[in-house]
Amino acid sequence: MATNPDQQILLGFIQLIAIVSTLGVFFMPLKTILNIKEKRTVGSVAGIQFLSTALNCFLWIAYGILTGNGTMLFTNSVGLLLAFYYVYNYWLYSSSRDYLYKIMVASILAISIIFISFVGTNNNFDQRVERLGFQASVVCILMFAAPLERLFQIIKIKNSEGMLKGVAVLSMMCSLSWLVFGLLIIDKYIYIPNFLASLISITQLLVILKYPPSPQLL
Repeated sequence: MATNPDQQILLGFIQLIAIVSTLGVFFMPLKTILNIKEKRTVGSVAGIQFLSTALNCFLWIAYGILTGNGTMLFTNSVGLLLAFYYVYNYWLYSSSRDYLYKIMVASILAISIIFISFVGTNNNFDQRVERLGFQASVVCILMFAAPLERLFQIIKIKNSEGMLKGVAVLSMMCSLSWLVFGLLIIDKYIYIPNFLASLISITQLLVILKYPPSPQLL
């Protein structure tokens, strides 16, 4: 944890960047959802991303409450509210009823993780933090790893159509700021998943720069 005045200033600055960049990431799908509402169909948009965001935010809210991390609690509370809005509207305009089952599975998974984190700990705070932090980190890493398949396709066809440079930059800022934040407060369950996320987001940006969208497809 930051102790001297210089570290406190740095921590405050990093917190601000983390909050702004994370909220930016959470608000990015809003345009897509509004477009879905206007057309009254989800089209080819994949809905699993909204469920994974909701699950991820829910777990980090629980971790933020458990550890007293206000920065994490605030950002993920906003993210969860937005994710609920995205999930609801996607379900509303989706022609596939399978999405409802996916919502139920995600809800059961979230409750199960919280239950596993607390059962049998005999009010041992450190053990609860270890369990919840580990499980939240695993879910977080899986969510960050989702774009890897798309990156492999881009490298294969040498065309990054559909991937926005601005989104990649914002994602990189988000993961890097949380990485530094986790290091400053010495929380491995924050800096380890965000270290991996930083590597993925940097790789994503480099791939977009190396294989820009083909002019004829713009």
